[in-house]
Amino acid sequence: MIPKKDLRWYLFEETIEMYAKNGLNNYEKHRYKDLNRFLSDYYIFRLVGMTSKICNKLSKFNKKGDNQILVHDLLNRYPSIINQLEINYNPIFFGKGIKPFIKSLKGKIGFYPFYDIYKEVYEGILDYNDNLLEKGFMDLEKVLKKIDPKLIVLNHDFTTDTKLVALVAKELEIPTVEIQHGIYSGKGTIVPGNYADYVFVWGEYFKNLYLASKIKQDREIRILGYPYQLQQQKLSHYNKKVVYLGQNLELYDDSFLNQKDNTINELNSLCSGLGLQFIYRPHPSQNLGLLKSNFPEVRFTPEGETFADTIKNNDIFISFNSTALIEAAVNSKLSIQLKNYSLPADDFEELGICRSFTSLSELKEFLKDIKTLDDLKSLYSPVDPSYIEIPTPNSGEKFIELIKEIL
Repeated sequence: MIPKKDLRWYLFEETIEMYAKNGLNNYEKHRYKDLNRFLSDYYIFRLVGMTSKICNKLSKFNKKGDNQILVHDLLNRYPSIINQLEINYNPIFFGKGIKPFIKSLKGKIGFYPFYDIYKEVYEGILDYNDNLLEKGFMDLEKVLKKIDPKLIVLNHDFTTDTKLVALVAKELEIPTVEIQHGIYSGKGTIVPGNYADYVFVWGEYFKNLYLASKIKQDREIRILGYPYQLQQQKLSHYNKKVVYLGQNLELYDDSFLNQKDNTINELNSLCSGLGLQFIYRPHPSQNLGLLKSNFPEVRFTPEGETFADTIKNNDIFISFNSTALIEAAVNSKLSIQLKNYSLPADDFEELGICRSFTSLSELKEFLKDIKTLDDLKSLYSPVDPSYIEIPTPNSGEKFIELIKEIL
């Protein structure tokens, strides 16, 4: 086991330092906010945890078997993968979410709460209490020995909760897999995948990033392809709706908040002048009520609308370098990168993802050219498969094939 005096470094400080090297100066403040938010809501989580433990005792999930796989609850976003896990193994959700627990009541998948352990560790970090951190580590070790999973699948391994799971799993020699959950840039240090035993990436480009960074060896990387469900949209219905996808760029510096506000206003005016309908989709971390009061002239995506529905209901998508922009491109929507921030970012056009512009004036000329078109088919090009592969026959079956190679 890691010496208890070093646990705070591994579980918290190391990630802060890695993100700081990538320029995210406000990431530490963001993480502290996340820890405090969990502790303030702890008694709600505790109630869910008590209920799930009762359900486990009454269900088959409490029976020990040799097919148990622990699945990070954020992976609930990949229905094809979850479905195949249910068919082939005995998956059990874990994590901080409540929705996966609710789903577990209706489906064939279990849910095991780690809330009490997270509370110990989060308090240990906030209070600089090495004894609490050690207790959290040892308590999770007991739980994993009891569950005895043959594999643990993670959405990421860099936040305190998931890094704890990865570290304890390594101590117990339980293999761990991280599924790439977003885009990684070749312009900075790769933070995800440092502790998981294997990373399942979206394409050859990301595999090469890992190899170049020396975080992983070739045998520890598998190309899964795009794990989300594709919608196979048609481009024939062009309603001239333009969506700007918000990002939490304030993690880099507070000054980017003003620039983002200016970009929203300028894009709204630009689209209005061209007869295009502008819509803003906020980042989940943004306060929607405050945004609406600050931008009374701007349309927003409906509150609670899934991104799948946003893709379905709109035509053109613009963002700086968000994963959501790539998701729109993969789903056959015209996507545009607007590189108007002084931050290091890959050029999506060079990578074969979508068109890329460095200024609003360039973007305006492009939108002028397409405002009179009846459809956008001639402007769309599929995403380069070396960047993102589309798994066959689907992401779920490809995932099962890959984990069988490991197990």
